[in-house]
Amino acid sequence: MRYQDLLKKIKLSNRFKGNIYMNRAFSHGGGGGSTEQVKYVKEGKGKYIFYTAVTSVALSLGITYAYENYILYKWNNKYDYSYNPDISTIENKLKERKEAKEGKREKRHVSKNIILVRHGQYERKNRNDENSKKLTKEGCKQAEITGKKLKDILNNKKINVIYHSDLIRAKETAQIISKYFPNATLVNDPNLNEGTPYLPDPIPKSSKFDTNKIRLDNKRINKAYETYFYQPPGDEDEYQLIICHGNVIRYFLCRALQLPLFSWLRFSSYNCGITWIVLDDEGSVVLREFGSVSHLPFESVTYF
Repeated sequence: MRYQDLLKKIKLSNRFKGNIYMNRAFSHGGGGGSTEQVKYVKEGKGKYIFYTAVTSVALSLGITYAYENYILYKWNNKYDYSYNPDISTIENKLKERKEAKEGKREKRHVSKNIILVRHGQYERKNRNDENSKKLTKEGCKQAEITGKKLKDILNNKKINVIYHSDLIRAKETAQIISKYFPNATLVNDPNLNEGTPYLPDPIPKSSKFDTNKIRLDNKRINKAYETYFYQPPGDEDEYQLIICHGNVIRYFLCRALQLPLFSWLRFSSYNCGITWIVLDDEGSVVLREFGSVSHLPFESVTYF
């Protein structure tokens, strides 16, 4: 039985080989028409791939150019209209300026100056206890020198309120600085508290981020931004002094200058560094200085 089965298998294999050879012979000897047709299909497919690739590259370059020149880097003068507390005042002011230009009358520009100061150096023994993060002796010294500097650069400027976060290190810094602005009232704003405002890019290898915490921090810090950053509705220049934290200041900077929000961690802010941002009544934003510590002695410049 085994011998007969083996013979059957040999016969089947021979038939299978014969079919292959017959198919090959048929395909080669089937005439010129089939060969030309195959050649035509191959040439048509090659042209299709070539034109598709060229079109895709051209379209990609065109979209990239349009995005970079007309969307990504195009300044939005009306960036704050969605949350400005007094939109009608801004619109009336723009209307007046337009009428002044038509009548060739000059109208004074109004600006809002936001001075952001990072808190002084603080104790870092217990990172999980915010109440233990009080200013060190060096931090108090930094705040004292910064207060004198702010008094000099804001001489004769109207500072009625000093805003600060709810964390102890910012409160103490604000209290020391407020000695140089006796007419200013200290206002506590928890929305200015430290946090992770946005998932940074690139992400540092040593860092771990909680997406749920980022979502909550982003909502809170955006609310703080919208409280202070808007086009000045009045007829006089405004000056606001805010004592808060490095992450918050860096995020404010990116959003005010319409930079990618994920780039906030690419900036570095030292203790008691001064950041000065100017917003005018036409929608322009200018960074006068960022994290300046030129007022501090070299030995008093610290990051932590």
